[in-house]
Amino acid sequence: MQTNRTAPLVSVYIPTKNRLELLKRAIDSVLNQSHARIEIIVVDDGSTDGTRNYLQHLNARSLVKPIHMPVSVGACNARNFAINAATGNFLTGLDDDDYFEADRIRNFVAKWEDLRDRNVHAAGLYDGIKIVRRGNQALASQSTLTTADQLKVANTVGNQVFAPREHFVDAGLFDNSLPCWQDWDLWLRMARKYGDFFSCGNSSYVQDLQSTSDRISTQPGFAIRYGSIRFKRKHGPYSLSQTADFLASLCDYPQVKLHPSEMLLLAGSFRIAKLSRKIAQNVLPRSAYASLRQLVSSRS
Repeated sequence: MQTNRTAPLVSVYIPTKNRLELLKRAIDSVLNQSHARIEIIVVDDGSTDGTRNYLQHLNARSLVKPIHMPVSVGACNARNFAINAATGNFLTGLDDDDYFEADRIRNFVAKWEDLRDRNVHAAGLYDGIKIVRRGNQALASQSTLTTADQLKVANTVGNQVFAPREHFVDAGLFDNSLPCWQDWDLWLRMARKYGDFFSCGNSSYVQDLQSTSDRISTQPGFAIRYGSIRFKRKHGPYSLSQTADFLASLCDYPQVKLHPSEMLLLAGSFRIAKLSRKIAQNVLPRSAYASLRQLVSSRS
């Protein structure tokens, strides 16, 4: 990682627990960034696998700022601890089982400076995601601009954004009372307070789905369903059209079964593709549906 005192300081927060080898990869991807000044804050959420000693070694070399939690507080609280300890002009996050492409932060800074020079106000920035699954990579499609109205019904931003530190803080940080979608919830609050999110147009975040299993995509259906209810109550009211769009987002989780009335709403709102997929998810056994998805993917 280069040094240049004229570049803005960017703080990167990484919560971690018992994923030492994956954490090393994540930290290396930040240390190898082409941007000049980066502060890495790692919150060790009660690890017992040698993570503490590893972070102390990096701290002695002034490479990371570790925060050691005596007991586990959960990833959401860990992120908030890191944000409160950050001293950078800007903030962005990284999950310990994922990693950055080398120019991610430099491109964020350049995009922000371009928007500023054009007097465009933004809540923050985001970028495309490379999803790694069983050795294969796929790009998660994302729009070039996301508004608060769009975030009310779908998270097209992803799980990490880049923004001034005060945007995170003034929007209220991550809400630990939500069982899921804490990131989506915060992005929506930031958008309502500061404006739109803009994409850099690249794919600089690598999400490794083959390394770990405790992601929202693997949570039981009832937990995601409960989270969706909490989310809607917090950010409502929702119109009939917005409810249909929100249900379409819920269709991305195969483990969530829609009620017949919800399927009718999707059909009446012409979300046919989402409805067809959800019907297949609801009717077919999970193994059969997985085989069908694999077949479709191989022919696309």
